[in-house]
Amino acid sequence: MGNKIFYGIIGLIVVAFIIIAVVIGGNEKSAEDYAYYPYTDKEPEELSGPTIDKLEDEDYQSNKTPAEVEEIVNSGEGEFVYFWSPTCQHCQAATPMLTDALDSIDGEVTQLNVLEYDQAWETYNISATPTLVYYENGEEVERLEGNPGSVDGFEEFMTAAAGE
Repeated sequence: MGNKIFYGIIGLIVVAFIIIAVVIGGNEKSAEDYAYYPYTDKEPEELSGPTIDKLEDEDYQSNKTPAEVEEIVNSGEGEFVYFWSPTCQHCQAATPMLTDALDSIDGEVTQLNVLEYDQAWETYNISATPTLVYYENGEEVERLEGNPGSVDGFEEFMTAAAGE
C-alpha cells in the first residue's frame, strides 16, 4: 500500500512539472504577436527584456535596423536619427519630449536602439544616449547629445539643424 502512495505522489509531481513546462514554453511571443515589430533581423527571444518592454510604447515606433538606418542616412535626403537605449534613464525622459516636438513641427525621426545594435556606438561615434543627429547627403550636419530638457529644446535644435 505504501509503494502505491509513493508512486502516486511521484506521478503527480512529474505531471505538475510537465504542465509547468508547457505553460512557460507556450508564453513565447513571435514577431507577429506585436502590433509593431521593427527588429526584422532578430526574433523576439533574441531581444533584451528592456527592449521588449518598449515594443508597445508609442514613443518608440520609428525603430529601424542598422542596415535600414544606413540606407536612410545615405539616401541624400535630410533625416534625423535618434540613438537611444531602453536602459537609459535620460532616454526615457527625453523621448516623450522628442515625440511632442516632432508632432509640433510635423517632423520625422528614425530611431536606432543601441542596446540591441551595439555596433552603432562605433559606427556613428555615439558617446552617450540619447543622441539626435541630423544627416544630409550621407553626411552628419548637426548633433545633439543628451536631453535638452524640454520640447522647445528639441524643436530649436531640429529647426536649426534642418535649416528651416
